[in-house]
Amino acid sequence: MLFDLLDMLEWYRGLHPAWQTVIDILDRSLPYADEAGNHQVDGLSYQVLSYVSTDMGTAHTAEYDELHVILEGEEMCSLYQGDKATVVVQCTTGMFILFKAGEQYRHGQQAASPTAVHKVIFRLPEPAA
Repeated sequence: MLFDLLDMLEWYRGLHPAWQTVIDILDRSLPYADEAGNHQVDGLSYQVLSYVSTDMGTAHTAEYDELHVILEGEEMCSLYQGDKATVVVQCTTGMFILFKAGEQYRHGQQAASPTAVHKVIFRLPEPAA
């Protein structure tokens, strides 16, 4: 799990071969204008989500490396090992969080009260060997 400000996204270019494609897509503001749902641009799949945060949020296990970018709003994101949260982060507009394939996480959790969230999740494919 890695989290930082979106302004620092370029610092992490070496983490994945598709990272520059993510930067290019965000520079073109595509996810901001896209409707909620699944999209594919320049060979990279991403999902735009709009929802209201809840007490429990939603639990997932990352199938691929996943880069979550908060476009608007705020939510709590938690990294889990088994049934125990090991890291909890409050994510706000202009932040990103990277979950590695296989990591268990919960997102969409409210901090104090329910908040509207607009975000994009980039699914980074397994690098070719």
